[in-house]
Amino acid sequence: MVAGFWKNSGMAIVAAAALAACSSETDDSANDTPMAVEDAAREFSKLDTPQPGQYDLDVEIVSFDMPGAPEGALDQMRSAMEGAYAEGFCLTPEQADKGFEEQLAQVAQDADCNFNNLSVDDGKVSAKAICNLDGGTMDMAMNGTVSSTSSDITADTKLTAQGQTVSMTMRMKQTRTGDCAA
Repeated sequence: MVAGFWKNSGMAIVAAAALAACSSETDDSANDTPMAVEDAAREFSKLDTPQPGQYDLDVEIVSFDMPGAPEGALDQMRSAMEGAYAEGFCLTPEQADKGFEEQLAQVAQDADCNFNNLSVDDGKVSAKAICNLDGGTMDMAMNGTVSSTSSDITADTKLTAQGQTVSMTMRMKQTRTGDCAA
């Protein structure tokens, strides 16, 4: 995962995700040309700058498909992801001042991601990303809403590596609850 807001929000998504947004599969192949990171950052700059403070983060694994996975794998993943952010996180003023552009650039660099069909309009975000991973790829489609004090993002991911395909839909909701504890 990456530093700052994306890491804290579990973007795992671009992380897993990811960061940070698109809908499942759309047949919009004419717009599947990779977007330069600078252009993606410019699009994300349309979002309100997040407010510093304490945030609750609710991560829900909506669906998980991994053929041949041992029994209980979904429960283990769900428990690990939900437990990782059970106490929320503090977004510092320094992290908030950087907005989303720097985190986006870091995601693209760390995960070798290309963004496609990225759109930000009045707090609504949708995008597709294809990330190259060691020995595989991750296709991610995200959509949702982002404001200065909350977000609600659903990410559909498909990871293909070593002949195995794993598909997951995850919903991440975060809400500012007040100032960070001193």
